[in-house]
Amino acid sequence: SVEGYVAHSALIVGGSQIGGPGEVTLELLDHNLGDAAHLRFVSEGERRSVVKDEAKRLAGKLLGPRLGRVGYFGRMLDALFLASLVLRPTTPRLTTVAASLKADRNGLHDRPTCYGRVVQVGDWLVLHYAFFYVMNDWRSGYRGVNDHEADWEQAWIFCDPADQAPVWVVASSHDNAGADLRRHWDDTELRRLDDRPILYAGAGSHALYFRPGDYVTRIDVPALRPLLRVRRWSQRALSIREEETDRGLGPALGAPFVDAAPGNGRTIESWTLEHLDEQRSWFGGYRGLWGLDTTDPLNSERAPAGPKFQRDGEIRQSWADPVGFAGLHSTSPPSLADLQISLDNIEAGLDHIDDELRQVSRLMSLASRASVGEEIAHQSDQLSSLLKQRTELQDLRRRLRRGDVTGRGIRDHLEDPAVPLAPPKETGWILAIWATVSIPLVMLSIAAPLLLSNLRVLGPLLALVAAFSVLEQLVRRRFNAALRLSVLYVAVAALFGFVSVVTVSLYAFGATLAVAAVLLLIGNLGELSAVRRRGEPTAEPVDLG
Repeated sequence: SVEGYVAHSALIVGGSQIGGPGEVTLELLDHNLGDAAHLRFVSEGERRSVVKDEAKRLAGKLLGPRLGRVGYFGRMLDALFLASLVLRPTTPRLTTVAASLKADRNGLHDRPTCYGRVVQVGDWLVLHYAFFYVMNDWRSGYRGVNDHEADWEQAWIFCDPADQAPVWVVASSHDNAGADLRRHWDDTELRRLDDRPILYAGAGSHALYFRPGDYVTRIDVPALRPLLRVRRWSQRALSIREEETDRGLGPALGAPFVDAAPGNGRTIESWTLEHLDEQRSWFGGYRGLWGLDTTDPLNSERAPAGPKFQRDGEIRQSWADPVGFAGLHSTSPPSLADLQISLDNIEAGLDHIDDELRQVSRLMSLASRASVGEEIAHQSDQLSSLLKQRTELQDLRRRLRRGDVTGRGIRDHLEDPAVPLAPPKETGWILAIWATVSIPLVMLSIAAPLLLSNLRVLGPLLALVAAFSVLEQLVRRRFNAALRLSVLYVAVAALFGFVSVVTVSLYAFGATLAVAAVLLLIGNLGELSAVRRRGEPTAEPVDLG
């Protein structure tokens, strides 16, 4: 429940504390604080009071080696990510341990609470649920992307208003949105208990999934898209099978940040349900953050805002337009599916939307003159929703005129859904050790000629890097792929072997790279030693046909 969390937190506005633990109430959060406010659950003194035995008892939660789950690109990305933590403001060390101890000491986990609301959006009856967590400890607990105080996760059930029957279930997952987050009520991937959906929370991150397993984080890096396309083209040309973690990633890159959702942890079946009402002061008016604001420029290590607002104070699409958030504007409830679709009623719908757009534009103009920022934001969200609906109706009209409107299956909307990783093979630990040392060795191989100020030996060392990639295939027991890569590298070496390398003194860069390689190797070895075995998932994988 947010009430207990807030009561034990401090409230900071513009860098000044205006209320400490025991003084902050939910009503206080509605005092026009703006988006410069944030709560702070763990104080500096509470962090310092954590003793070594407590930190050790709550540490060591890594559930299986992660670096071997992705290839070279992903492991390089992990090294760059670790380097960024040195430069970015992050959640202070021991915050996770102190938050866990404080939450348990004050009984904050004794009454699992779910916040919910019912709202009619378009043709859909939407049941909207929100879950609050004291701490997101994905980075410190599971070597994930981030740590931050507080965490909000959400789920939606879209019902047919005619009989209130559930049709679709949507579960939040990081910052993703769209049709890939939803599953049909009759989909075999969606598991239910007494007609209630079962969702599996990722350890530390709390991202929600429909079936148990480990999920690799997918990161879309626009600058790397051409490189990834070249890589996949070369794999196809050499008939090299893509790694399991690369399947279905589209333009995204598989990073070694694993959401462990095996389904064998705590199960919550009994909830205290509280109404999520915009009129409640703490919810409808508080635009600040629900935990410590580290001022991380990437926002990753900053606490989140609530289900209604984003960190910049703007209203979330998932709140104002959950139908659009789930990609359902062009999908009707079953009770309306049999209505005749004609060009006439599409034209009528477009005319109605145009009238609505004119009205919203006038309201935005009035709100702008009256300097009502919240009303402008609300009307802006409504305007975006109407424009999207109009575009979708225009697309439907075009398809009708071509005569290609057909029915869709319950999984046809899925383009890039999250898929659990395959279980580790018998060579899992060999691969884990290789993944732990390979990138640091590559970095040292590049640093060595720079320190020697003799770039003429860089060619042989690059050949060593190529040999590493061949060994990668051998460790994964892909012998044909290793042979093809060997032939490719020999051809490339013959083509570019005549290119001479100019000797340049790069001591500073080489030294920095060497130090970074050693630190990365130490960190990876420490992580590998902290891995422990875990039980099997609570359910068998689903055969999705």
